[in-house]
Amino acid sequence: MHLFFTVYQQAWNRVPDKASEGFSVAAAFYDNNDVITLLEAGKSVDLRVSVAADADAEYVTIEVPIPAGCAYESKSRGDFWKEAHREYYKEKVVIFCHRLSQGTHDFTIKLLPRYTGSYHLNPPKAELMYFPTFFGRGDAGRCIIQ
Repeated sequence: MHLFFTVYQQAWNRVPDKASEGFSVAAAFYDNNDVITLLEAGKSVDLRVSVAADADAEYVTIEVPIPAGCAYESKSRGDFWKEAHREYYKEKVVIFCHRLSQGTHDFTIKLLPRYTGSYHLNPPKAELMYFPTFFGRGDAGRCIIQ
């Protein structure tokens, strides 16, 4: 008689390390091309994610979490030449790219800070859709809205 057995394990990583297995990812808030660390409620900001690809890659997924105190100012389609599709969820934006050439690529998400407080900013991630072992993850951070 055949026996099928599956084992898996799940764990919550409270402090994820930065990873770069094919991609390097970084995120920052911008206001008029200036990096900012303190957000003002009611004033729109850009969350810019930079993805550096070590080599040419096809079918790349970029996952960008947004802070809990923010909402989307607009849900634009993004850069037509780089992106195939964007999906906006309440907690993250997922960007799909058919092809990313070697080098650095920037993706911008327009946000509107709404609620004052201090929030966690989960790390952004880029990975190959069909080979998720090739991925990059940025640093986790904090977001302060006043």
